[in-house]
Amino acid sequence: MKLTKNDLQKFLPNLKKSQDIPDPQRKNYFAPIFNFPLQGLDVLDKELAKEAKEKGIKPFK
Repeated sequence: MKLTKNDLQKFLPNLKKSQDIPDPQRKNYFAPIFNFPLQGLDVLDKELAKEAKEKGIKPFK
């Protein structure tokens, strides 16, 4: 879907300043579990799955 960090931030407007959204354009060797809430992952998962379905992108298995 070629989303940027700013695109993902639109799905999570209520993050604290200390919480950072992972940048999909940058390779991360470690999961950003220390500065990104698990609730945020749930929100992103739901929103991105909905957007992928609208665009006809099949789920990753």
